[in-house]
This record gives sequence, structure tokens and C-alpha cells, in this order.
Amino acid sequence: MKRLAGYARVRMNYRIVLGSTALIAIVMLAIVVIPQTLSRSARLEVMRERVGEVSRLAASVIDGDLHRRLVEEPPAPPELRAAALAPLLKLHRAWPAAKYLYTMGVRDSQPFFVLDTAQDSAFASERALRPSQYLEPFTLRQEYASNWLDELAEGRTFVNPQFQMDDYGSFMTGHAPILDSNGKVAGFVGVDFTTDYEIAEESRFRHIEAASIAGALLLSLVLGVVYARHHANQQAELLLHYESAMRDSLTGLLNRRGANAAILAAVSNSTSDADTRTHACLLVDIDLFKTINDTRGHAEGDAVIRRLAGVLRSGLRDGDVTARLGGDEFLVFLPDCEIDAAERIAAQLLGAVREESRGSSSPFEVTVGVGVARATEGGFDLLYHRADHALYEAKASGRNRYAVYSAA
Repeated sequence: MKRLAGYARVRMNYRIVLGSTALIAIVMLAIVVIPQTLSRSARLEVMRERVGEVSRLAASVIDGDLHRRLVEEPPAPPELRAAALAPLLKLHRAWPAAKYLYTMGVRDSQPFFVLDTAQDSAFASERALRPSQYLEPFTLRQEYASNWLDELAEGRTFVNPQFQMDDYGSFMTGHAPILDSNGKVAGFVGVDFTTDYEIAEESRFRHIEAASIAGALLLSLVLGVVYARHHANQQAELLLHYESAMRDSLTGLLNRRGANAAILAAVSNSTSDADTRTHACLLVDIDLFKTINDTRGHAEGDAVIRRLAGVLRSGLRDGDVTARLGGDEFLVFLPDCEIDAAERIAAQLLGAVREESRGSSSPFEVTVGVGVARATEGGFDLLYHRADHALYEAKASGRNRYAVYSAA
């Protein structure tokens, strides 16, 4: 398990970390942002409803009959306008959230201002307001054109769908009809809320949104790292299973299956010309191995096998394939190796084993069969057959030596 965990830590692919983090972040942000966007739209609708309620409240404090006189009998005397403005001004003083509060009338489809709380100079100075004058025409910008006058004429409240810009600033405006004593529309009231109102309403939600997005991104990174580590652990575990299926558990060398795969890879990676390519195979057998097991014990026999595996590892070229085929039989495949080089390697191997055994309390000897074949003569089966025949000849000649296959 420690080996597996260490391998996963070393091999974790940071491109997988980034890729998985990005995908998770997209999902997480969608989960976070979409509801917040819908919530923002819902909050805007709640704000519009509130503005409409405020507009209706303002319309209810105005004397409709008096307002009709201001609209239909201009110009009205200042004292009459002051009397009509008083309740509206009182309401606005107690209502700091509203920026502008005014009334309008319509003549020949042209809206115009009638009352405006900013017409009171003291109040205008206190709130920093720009007054609209009595009978001053109002022209709606073309980009905001709508049927708002028709809605009001039919006695319905109208609220802008979004904040709109005019000469006085950017506002969310609600309009409500003013009704006279006969229930007829005698004009309408307007209430303007600036973006400051929306900012005040949205400030705490913005903090929540920012924290949610930051949390989603951080969680995405954590999940991305967790996934990448899990992926690396899976790959490491698969590799370990593959290695265990391809390697001998006692020596760590390739087993027969692993040797087949490695030899195919070595042949395909050979750089020599196909017509002149020559490969060699060495079969190495521990002499009298059964006697070692019977007289010294199987533990000592296993130790001898491991010692021979160490000798084989240290004495070969890059690209050579070493395997334990089973029991005391080992294979060495030498790609792109002529017969002279194969004999030299076999002699060096015998010398290394003798050096390993010199002065040891558990000496051992090996016999080596050498087979060499051109690629055009046949595949690995032919090469193995030649090495096996040579091994038989070497054992028949007294062991502790090598023999090279010869067709004679």
C-alpha cells in the first residue's frame, strides 16, 4: 500500500488536475450562478412591486378633484398648488428612499409636470433635488417607449421594467393614477428610485454571491485534486497489477508472459536493417538446483535464485531482456547481437557467477545455452529452440560452461 501511495503521489498528472477542476468549476458555477441570477431577477420583480405599492400610496394622499383643477384649469394660483403639494411633501419628507416625488397630467397626448416636491425650495436644497416646473412638458426617451400612458389612463399602475435614464439620472419609476371623487383619472403620480436604492438592497446579496462563487471555485479545486489523486491511484494500481502479472514475484525479473511482450517490443524497436538483423538468446540454468534445495533447504534455494537474478541484471546491455521462466531456468534475450558478442556475454556471465560464489557459504554454478539467428531465418521460437539445444549440449558436456548452438 505504501508503494502504491508513493507511486500515485509521484505520478499525479497536473493536467488532469486542471482539466477536472475546470469541468467541476463549470458545473459548480452553474449551480451557484444560475440560481443567483434567477434570484436577482426575482428580487427586481419584488422591487418593482414595492415601487408600484409606493406609487399607489402616494396617489392616495392627493386630492383628486384639486389635482384635476390644476391639470384642466392652468395656470393655477400658487396658493392652490401649495395646498395640493402639502400632503405629497409631507409624505416625501418621511420617505428618504424615494428620490423624486411628483404628479403629471396629460393634454393632447403630451404629459407634463404638475406638482413636484422639489418645487419647495427648502426641501429641494435639503435633498439636493432639481425641480420640475408646473406645466413643464415631459418627453420619454425613444429607447424607453411603451404604452405607459394607456395603462395609466385605464386606471392601472405602471412600473418601469428596468432602471431608465433621463436628464435627472437613472431611476426605477412607478406611476399610479390619481382618482377624483367620481373615480375618474385626474392625472398620475410618479415616484423615482435611484440605483442607490438598488445598491443598498443588493449589497448583502453581492457579498453572498461573491462568497458563494469563491467557495465554489475553491471546492472545485479541492475536488479536482481529489479526482486527480484518485485517477493516479487507479493508474498506479492497474500498473501494479500489470507488473505483478508480468514479473516474477521472487526475483522481480520478467516472467514468461512479460518476456514475450518485452521481446516483441525489443525486436520492433531494433535499429538495424531487417535483412541483416541478428538476435541472440541465452538460456541460463542453475546446476544441480534440486540438490541445493534438498541439502540446504528451499529458503537457500530461493536465495540462490535471487543472487543469480542480481548477476543477470548487472551484466547486461541497455535493451536486453532478462526473465525467469520458472524454477531455476532464466532467459536473456539480446537484440541486435552477433554470435561473437553473444559468446562474450555468456563468458562474462559465467565469470560473474563464479565471482559471486567465490568465498560464499552457499556457492552455485550455472550452465548457459546460446542460440543465434538472423531475423530472416525465423522468429523467437527458433531462437529459443537453438538456445535450449545448446543448453542441453552444455549440460551433457559437464555443466558450469556455455555452449553455442550449431546446426552440425
